[in-house]
Amino acid sequence: MRRLRDRRGTASLELALVLPFVIAVLLGAIDLGRLMGDQHALDRGVAVAARYAIVNSSSATAASITTVFDSAVQPLLGSCGTCTVTVSFNPSYQPGGTVTISATYPWTATLPALTVANTTLSSSITLTVQN
Repeated sequence: MRRLRDRRGTASLELALVLPFVIAVLLGAIDLGRLMGDQHALDRGVAVAARYAIVNSSSATAASITTVFDSAVQPLLGSCGTCTVTVSFNPSYQPGGTVTISATYPWTATLPALTVANTTLSSSITLTVQN
């Protein structure tokens, strides 16, 4: 009869059963935050690069626009060697034309069990050249 009332060790058993799920939810939340932060950094980099391109259209080149993009995303993504940046002017660098900046970034989750463990983030913007 005494054995049925003895509850020593119950808390550690419950902890052992629940802890893996709590850790998985915590890592999932961290990965979701990383995903959103990296997408924001990519969006910001594309916006800054496009602004540079439309304001400095006479001197802007694809290389200089890519450098501006890299410096804009560097604080959040670090050295973005895996980013792919595409710059196109339509029809030309002249005022009234448009510039389109597109960027992609391969993203990998910390928790491989997530369904978005390996995905490619992308961002694109098209603006009209001002001067």
